[in-house]
Amino acid sequence: MQDVMQTVRRIVQRLAEAEAQRRSLAGMIRNLPGSSLVVRATPHPLDPLQVAAVDGGLMKKSLHGMDCLLVRAAAVCFRYTGGKVGSVAYFPSRDPAPRAEVFEALSEIEWSQFASLHRLLEEIRTAAQALEQFQPDLLLLDGMLLPHYLDKPAAASPLGSLYQQVLGEYRLLFARAREHHVALAGVVEDSRNTAFCEYLGSEILPRLGPPGPELELLQQTRDSALLFHLLERGERTMPLPTSNPVAAEIGAPPLQTFYLKTARFDRPLRVDFVPETVEIDALAGMLLAVSGQHAGYGMPAPIIEADQVARLTEGEMDRFYVSILSQAGSLSATMRLRRDQRPF
Repeated sequence: MQDVMQTVRRIVQRLAEAEAQRRSLAGMIRNLPGSSLVVRATPHPLDPLQVAAVDGGLMKKSLHGMDCLLVRAAAVCFRYTGGKVGSVAYFPSRDPAPRAEVFEALSEIEWSQFASLHRLLEEIRTAAQALEQFQPDLLLLDGMLLPHYLDKPAAASPLGSLYQQVLGEYRLLFARAREHHVALAGVVEDSRNTAFCEYLGSEILPRLGPPGPELELLQQTRDSALLFHLLERGERTMPLPTSNPVAAEIGAPPLQTFYLKTARFDRPLRVDFVPETVEIDALAGMLLAVSGQHAGYGMPAPIIEADQVARLTEGEMDRFYVSILSQAGSLSATMRLRRDQRPF
């Protein structure tokens, strides 16, 4: 136990030193003369404004001979007037039924992709339908605007057709956003991105002199860890181009990313957006106006509501499993995994 406590003390000391260094580096960057790295956003007056948000819920369970999946997505539309919420609409409903899927022969990697792709399919399909129905000023996705490259299955995978379905829904979403002139953005709750730190290390620090400890610090820092100290509430970063290998498959328009601090004690939000659908100042103003009602949590209110509606619970999966057992009887495929039924 003594060894563990010594390790903890070393870790805490290292973290505290790195935090102090990031705070110092952030202060230096803020004081760069003529810098456009940090920009003050002007909140939208919310009179009027319609902001829709989409989120998905996922619950999965592995059994002896098959894998079970429950997935659902929900869209909400906040209609603001006079600086406050006038009404909230839901799609497809305020309590949508989950969709169930089972598969009997997937590897561990394919099972993870299967679940992720079905969630994306449900979310993006719901987003395209909600955009058509609500035609909001802004449509927010909870997460990135494009699939993660790890969601792409191998060439010989049985998930190929499912992946193509997902890409088709993305194409439809982007097309409808252009058709109806709807601003499209994705808000990433917990980003691991390092693009802003990489930009500072390659474009800003070299102008200040030869490489020093600041460069090494940036190479070990996530964007949000530095920007927590760099940005004040109501400030955003300059936009940076974002690349995604899936973009070419979809034919997606060019995307950009920026960070916005919407709550005093929370980390900045990472925002991916389509510049051809909205200007960055307008988008930052809308997000700032509908976020940060809690000083410690900066996510936009429409996304919070969409998450509450779409979220799935263990109880819902348990009821689904019991329904299978009641109709299928005692089949080996429906047996629980040994690790889930250990007698001790």
